[in-house]
Amino acid sequence: MILRIIMRINCLLVLFFMGFAGPGVASEEDYKFCTVGGYFSGTNDKFLSGLAGHVAEKKNVFGTPICKAAWENGYRIGEKLSRTGKIEGSAEREIIHQATAFSAKIYETISSRINFSLP
Repeated sequence: MILRIIMRINCLLVLFFMGFAGPGVASEEDYKFCTVGGYFSGTNDKFLSGLAGHVAEKKNVFGTPICKAAWENGYRIGEKLSRTGKIEGSAEREIIHQATAFSAKIYETISSRINFSLP
């Protein structure tokens, strides 16, 4: 009887701590980094693609099925835009907008931390 109670308590404790051990629940916003990373990968921009992938990894979404699908979609759009220069539809326009905002934020952050002066 006592052994059963101890086993139940142990099981409950394991379940309780497993809830805190996982990466947590990702938000839709976290997956935008996957789409943006894929987009820049499709445009052959390794710098911004790598940064977006790094952020997605920090948010524990990189490598998940949803992130992989978002990355592939972004890649397809980036590659197509690089090849044709054409945007088709509001979904593509939104992804390009997200990528442009990400790029602007990265370059603004970098340039704000560097004292530019030429000799």
